[in-house]
Amino acid sequence: MDRPIHIYLDTNAFRYFGVAFKDVTLPMEVRERVLHSPLSAFEVMKQLADLHGDAVLKQIHAIRNWTNPAHAGLLPFPSDALRSYWFGTSAIDEGFRKGMQESFNVLLNTDSADDVLQGAIKHKEFMVKLKLQAAQDFQAMLEYAKKNPFDMTTAWFQGIANGAGADPNSKPATDIQSILSALYEYEQSKLATALKNPKYNPMSLTNQNDIIDAEQLIYLADESLYFLTCDQGFQKRIKKSPQATRIITAKAEELQNPITAEALLRKTANL
Repeated sequence: MDRPIHIYLDTNAFRYFGVAFKDVTLPMEVRERVLHSPLSAFEVMKQLADLHGDAVLKQIHAIRNWTNPAHAGLLPFPSDALRSYWFGTSAIDEGFRKGMQESFNVLLNTDSADDVLQGAIKHKEFMVKLKLQAAQDFQAMLEYAKKNPFDMTTAWFQGIANGAGADPNSKPATDIQSILSALYEYEQSKLATALKNPKYNPMSLTNQNDIIDAEQLIYLADESLYFLTCDQGFQKRIKKSPQATRIITAKAEELQNPITAEALLRKTANL
């Protein structure tokens, strides 16, 4: 692989970095290796509408210290990434990128969560809707699987094709399964667990979050990307995929300390 390694964070890692780098600045060569996942960014923005909005805002302000403020890198939205992997085209959506940059600029230039509450409420509504739709789709697949002969791989592949807006007959399922091997293994494990548990409720908040968290794994189709998380669930569910080695599971205290957080980034990025 000739491209430099870049690292993207889940929501908790984003917020922990806000603690670690509140008053400490990462060296530029490290900052340039950190990218933003839109799922994490939207979730953090949503949290501004919760009870501790001002604390979250301070953590967002800290991104000046751990990313390049001149051109903070933003990954495409998961559906755009899926389309790019399926069709072999660019995933860049300049309209989406510009909108996210404007949202960040507003947040970075205000000192009170109350000033951006309406925007935070919109982000919260967006994430609630996104999670609810994903949970409903999973629940429908689960109910079908309980009542009919069911091929989990075929159902998963159909869902990926739908997400990419693609004809499922235009690609071999094995190709997509290989490109998205971590996501495939995670979701197969999740479905198998749900089928074994008669009390499993896709609509619970925890399970809704799990369904959305899985979409972070889409980006691992790019071999230059590493995913930084504190969620041990990924390690428990992903054991065979070659992409598993690019899921870095850290402890919260490690990411809240500027010394250990920087050391982890340097080690991951081979700096």
